[in-house]
Amino acid sequence: MKGRVLLFNPWVYDFTAFDLWSKPLGLLYLGAHLRRRGWEVALLDCMDRLEGGTPRPSGPKRLREFGCGGYHKEVVSRPSFFQDIPRFFGRFGLPLSCVRERLAKMSPPDVVLLTCGMTYWYPGVVLAGEILQTFFPSTPLLLGGIYPTLCPEHARRWGFDLVVEGSDPVLVLQKVGDFLGEDFGVKDYGDFFALTPAFSLYAKLSYGVLLTSVGCPFHCSYCASKYLYPAFFRRSWQEVWGEICATFEAFGVRHFAFYDDALLFEAEEGFLPLLREMIRHGLPLHFHLPNGIHARYVTLPLAQLMREAGFRTIRLSLETASSFWQKKTGGKVYQEEFERAVWCFRKSGFPDTEIEVYLLFGWPGSREEDLRMSVEYVRGLGLTPRLALYAPTPGTSLFEELPSSFREEPLWHNKIAYLYASGNERLYEALQRRGGEAVCR
Repeated sequence: MKGRVLLFNPWVYDFTAFDLWSKPLGLLYLGAHLRRRGWEVALLDCMDRLEGGTPRPSGPKRLREFGCGGYHKEVVSRPSFFQDIPRFFGRFGLPLSCVRERLAKMSPPDVVLLTCGMTYWYPGVVLAGEILQTFFPSTPLLLGGIYPTLCPEHARRWGFDLVVEGSDPVLVLQKVGDFLGEDFGVKDYGDFFALTPAFSLYAKLSYGVLLTSVGCPFHCSYCASKYLYPAFFRRSWQEVWGEICATFEAFGVRHFAFYDDALLFEAEEGFLPLLREMIRHGLPLHFHLPNGIHARYVTLPLAQLMREAGFRTIRLSLETASSFWQKKTGGKVYQEEFERAVWCFRKSGFPDTEIEVYLLFGWPGSREEDLRMSVEYVRGLGLTPRLALYAPTPGTSLFEELPSSFREEPLWHNKIAYLYASGNERLYEALQRRGGEAVCR
């Protein structure tokens, strides 16, 4: 054994949070590579709802059946500049006492790798650093993830031994290797994704998560995917199918969610063969698409295969029904393409209850009439609009249009905070009453 590594996924500080097939996938890939090189790896995931037993049921029944649910929440004091927001602010995840008990039973690790997803969740990282230093004062702490990638200067102020800036998995692994004095022998994406994420670090799983590709062919003004992954890469569908089988056999989970930003892009080279393999084996599995898919790439044969393969959650990304804003924000999809995709799914046997539509709410410059029109357009098609609140995201063109306060303090990247700061909370509530459901996150 070369040494002990602790993977640490901190708490989420937010106004709301929901376990919608959420796992720290990047951290689990790092764990797999460390294990392969002879390191002893442990995981402390503060967002693991199954830690210590079966969680109390919470959230919509349909999502609970798919393995999702609500987190434990402890109300904490709101930051001073959030005092006018009439919502409770909370720390979501394992109780502090549970985390301290886990750490007290551990032998000191040689290094701790922490991650942080959303930029505005950084208070969880700060608290984790303080607690870890108390238990393991001589252990170096390394921080990576989306937060230090999009806000590197802000992340460096907390005194971590290494802040890993960047989301390219190969470069991240190389930086970690340089710190540890380890050569992982990973030269490209193919090498990195050749291993199955270290899901075995969990005692229980209620669902599986999959990543078949990284990157996106579009460059939408509100999304940082192109900034995080400039190049598109697709994994071997055989590797993905192997992960599905391994997770099913090890944990018995029957629900899997895809994390891809562009799952259907060039589907004939990856997604279509995977669908045919799913159908050929006929395992009792169901699949879900929480990130939304590009309607432009939906065809009737593809939709029919998805139905036969066991897909149960279809979320189409429309964002807006305004042709002006469709062009201005990136031209990802237009009404004719969207309606064709809806027809394909319906023709393939998907009930309307399984087809939901993402609408982006409240981005800078959006108008009330456009937002209302988008909700009515989706409702007119007999579908459920899901209002995805705009969150200011560094690395996007829309972010540069915001006041400096939003660029300087990552807590203002929070979607609820921006909703109230922009004065759109009443319109949001009104559109929800008209059938525009909030997105569970």
